Amino acid sequence: MIGKPVADAIVAKVVADVAYLKETYDVVPQLRVIQVGTDASSEVYLQNKIKSFSKIGIQVRPHTFESSVSAAEIEDLVSALSEDRSVHGIMIGLPLPAHIENATGAARGKFDIFDRIHQFKDVDGVSRHSTAELYRGQLERLTFLPSTALAVSRILKFYGVETTGKRVVVVGRNDITGKPIHHMLGGRMGNATVSWCHRFTPKETHDDLTRAADIVITCVGSARYQLKADVLRSGSTVIDVGTRVDKNGNLIGDVHFDDVKHVAAFLTPVPRGVGPVTVACLMENVVRATRFCVGEDVRGYQL
Repeated sequence: MIGKPVADAIVAKVVADVAYLKETYDVVPQLRVIQVGTDASSEVYLQNKIKSFSKIGIQVRPHTFESSVSAAEIEDLVSALSEDRSVHGIMIGLPLPAHIENATGAARGKFDIFDRIHQFKDVDGVSRHSTAELYRGQLERLTFLPSTALAVSRILKFYGVETTGKRVVVVGRNDITGKPIHHMLGGRMGNATVSWCHRFTPKETHDDLTRAADIVITCVGSARYQLKADVLRSGSTVIDVGTRVDKNGNLIGDVHFDDVKHVAAFLTPVPRGVGPVTVACLMENVVRATRFCVGEDVRGYQL
C-alpha cells in the first residue's frame, strides 16, 4: 500500500483549490506551525511540510520555542495567530516537552494550548470543538478531521479495504493518531468493531486481539514496540502509522516490514506509506481553513 498514488489524487484537488482561492479572493493559504524543542522526527516532518507546501502555493511559517517554554507562552502566541486574519491554519508540533504534555491539575498543558486554536483554523483537529465533532461522528457537519486519521481512512478506501463489520485493532492512543483513528473507524464513519491496545494492555491480550483482527493499525513510534508476523492473521491489513528516527538517522515504523509482508494482504511501508498521505491531507485541511476564513461554509467530508 504505497502512499504516493493516494497522495497524488488529494494534491491534485488541493492545487486546483489553491488556484481558485487566488483567482477568486486573491488569497494565498497561510499555515503557521508551532515547534517546541528539537525532536528529530518532528523536525523531519516540519521540513518536509515546508518544502512540499511551497511547491503548490501554500506558505508555511514556523514559530519555534526552546524546550523550557511555558504552556502560557505558547497559548499567547496561539491566541494571537487565531485573531490574525492573514493566518488561515495553525498547527502544534508534537510531542511537546514533558512539563506541558503531562501537566495535571491546575497546571497549564497541551489541551489548554489546543483549545486556543480558532475552530476554523484547527487544521489538525485537536481543539475541544474538533474533538467533540469527531466524537459525535456527524460526517456532513465536520469542520476538521485530524490529518493522519484522515490519511488512514483515505488509504483504506483507495485500496478497497472495507471497514464495515470488520475487526480492527488500534495500537496506541495519542491525541492525533490513535484516538481519532479509533473514533473514525469504530463510529459512524467506519462501522468497524474496534479494540484498543496501549502500554497497559497485557502482551497476551494484545497478541490475541491482533491475531483475530482483519485490520491492525499501529500508532506507537517507540523502540519498545515492534509488530511481527507471528501475532497476525494471514490476509490481514496492516497500517503502520508510528514513526521514529533510529540511531542511524533513518525513519522507521512500528512494523517489522520484511517479516509481516509475508502474511499481510495489504501493508504500508515506512517511509512512503502513511506519511505522504498525511501531508496531502494536511494540505487539504489548510485549504479548507482558508475557505472558512474567506467566508465559505465547507463543513463535511467525503471519505
